[in-house]
Amino acid sequence: MNMKRIIAAVIGVGFLSLAGVSFYVYSLTRDLPKLITVEDYTPLLVTEVFDRNQKKIGEFFRQKRLIAKHDEIPQLLKNAFIAAEDDSFYEHNGINYRAIMRAVLANIKAGRKAQGASTITQQVARSLLLTSEKTYSRKIKEVFLAWRMEENLSKEDILFLYLNQIYLGQGAYGIKMASQVYFRKNLADLTIPEAALLAGLPQAPSRYSPIRRPELAKNRQVYVIRRMQENGFITEAEAEESIKQPLKVFELKDFDKYAAYYLETVRQMLVDELGSDKVLNEGLRVHTSLDLDKQIEAYNQVRDGLRQLDKRQGYRGAEKNLTDQKDIEAFLLQVRNQLIDEASPERILQPDGTLPDPGPLNLNPLDENGKPRPNLPDYVQLGQIIKGVVIQVDDTWGLVRVRFAESQGLIDIEDMKWAREPNPNVAYSLAEIEKPSQALKVGDVIDVRVVGKRFYSSRLNKELRELRSRKGKDYERPEEIPDFEVHANLELEQEPQVQGALLSFDQRTQDIIAMVGGYDFSESKYNRAFQAIRQSGSSFKALVYAAALDKGYTPATPIVDAPIVYEEE
Repeated sequence: MNMKRIIAAVIGVGFLSLAGVSFYVYSLTRDLPKLITVEDYTPLLVTEVFDRNQKKIGEFFRQKRLIAKHDEIPQLLKNAFIAAEDDSFYEHNGINYRAIMRAVLANIKAGRKAQGASTITQQVARSLLLTSEKTYSRKIKEVFLAWRMEENLSKEDILFLYLNQIYLGQGAYGIKMASQVYFRKNLADLTIPEAALLAGLPQAPSRYSPIRRPELAKNRQVYVIRRMQENGFITEAEAEESIKQPLKVFELKDFDKYAAYYLETVRQMLVDELGSDKVLNEGLRVHTSLDLDKQIEAYNQVRDGLRQLDKRQGYRGAEKNLTDQKDIEAFLLQVRNQLIDEASPERILQPDGTLPDPGPLNLNPLDENGKPRPNLPDYVQLGQIIKGVVIQVDDTWGLVRVRFAESQGLIDIEDMKWAREPNPNVAYSLAEIEKPSQALKVGDVIDVRVVGKRFYSSRLNKELRELRSRKGKDYERPEEIPDFEVHANLELEQEPQVQGALLSFDQRTQDIIAMVGGYDFSESKYNRAFQAIRQSGSSFKALVYAAALDKGYTPATPIVDAPIVYEEE
C-alpha cells in the first residue's frame, strides 16, 4: 500500500514538474517577436553623401551597413562563414545538438565558457528579434525562434539575413560594408584569404582585428581556411597558398576630413526636413552641390591663412623641452611611426601574423653604401607640418638645426623673424626677432613645415659670397655651417588660436561649392560660415563692385561720396 502511494506521489510530482516546465516555456514563448520574412527585413543602413561629381564625401549612420543582395554574395564567402560558424548549417533544423554537447563538455573541462554552440540560425534570431542579455530565458526564446525560422524561411534566406546583419568590426555591419572597409573591394572580387579573414571576425571583431591584433587575426584566418579545406570547400593546395599569401587591409577611411562643416550642415538640414530616423537609418543617397577638389583647396587655403595671421600675433613658445637623449629618440620614433601610418591607409598582414615593422630609428645621414640618404623619406611630403626637436641654435649664422623623424633640416632666421613674444600693443613688423635664440633653445619640441628637400638661404649665400670675396684664395667654408645638401628646408610653425571661415558659391546658380567653418572641426564644431553673425566688412566690396559693373559703371566712373537729402514738399 505504501509502495503504491509512493509511486503515485512520484508520478504526481513528475506530472506537476512537467506541467510547470511547460507553463514556464509557454510563458516565455507566447510573446515572442513576430517572425520576420526577408521582405520584412529593414535593417539600419548608412546614408551616403556625394559631391557634384559623384565623389563620396561623407556618411550618416547609426549602423554602418550596405545591403548585399542574394546575387551579390559569392558562394566562396558563404562557404567561409559556414565553415567558421556552422558547418552543419544545411543539415540541422536550427539547433545543433552535437555542438551543444561538445560545448558543454569543453566548458566543464575549462571551468568557464570556452566554447559556444549557437548555429547561424540562432545568431540571426538573437540579432534580429531578441536582446543580447545573457540569461537562460533568452536562450530558450532563441531556440524556439530558431525552430520557427527554419520552418518559415529557406536556408538561403537565413544566410542572407545573417550575412547582412552581423557586426564585423571597424564600424562595419554586414559583409558588403566590411568588404569595402577592410579591402575596398566589391564582394565579387574577394579572394579566399580575404573571405576567410571576414568569416573569422563575427566571434570577436575587436579581438581579431587585422589592424589592431594582427597575430590573432592571422591565427583566426588560418583556422577558417583549414575548416574550409576540411569541409571540401577548397583544396589543400588552395589552403596552403592562401595561408602563405600576404594580405592587404586598410585603415578606416576618414571621409569628412575636408568637408566636415559642410556635411554637418547638410545633416542638420536633412534631419529638419526628413527626421533623424530616415537620415540615419534608411540608407539615403544624398547628392550635393559641393565640389570636393575645390573644397580641399578651400580647406588648405583657410588653414594656411589662419596660420599666417596667427604668426603675426607672435610665438607662444615650444610645446615642451626634452633634455635626455633617450627621450628625444623615443619622441622621434613615435613621430616617425605616426607619419608612416598616416602616409598610407594600407597595412600588409604577413603570413607570420605581423604587420611590417619599420624597425628602429635610423639617424645616420648615410646609407649602407656610405652615400647620403634622401633628406625626405617617402612618408614625408613637401608642405607637410611635422613635429621636430631643436638640436642646435646658431646665432652667428642665424640657423636652427632640427631633427624630425629620421631626417634633419634647417630653419633660417629669415623664416622665423615673426617669432617674437606676443604683444598686442606692438605691431608685428616693428618687433621682429634678430637671433634664433630669442625664440628657441636646444631640446624644444616645435612644429615645422617642410618647404624644400634641400636647404636654401639667399641671405646666407650672400654672406658666404661676400666672405669668399674678402678672403680670396684663403677662403674656407666655416666648419660650423652645416652641409646644406643633407638638410631639408624648414620653416617654424605653430597651431593657430585664431579662427576664420570661407564660403564659395556659384553666382549663376547660387550653389555652394565649398564651405569651411573653422580651422578644425574636431576642435570646434561651431560653423562660422553658417552660424556666426558677423559683418562682412570689406569682403562685401567685390559684390558691390560687380553689381556696379553690371549697371554700366566703370573703374573710372566718378561717384560723389556725399550725403543725399530728399526733401518732402
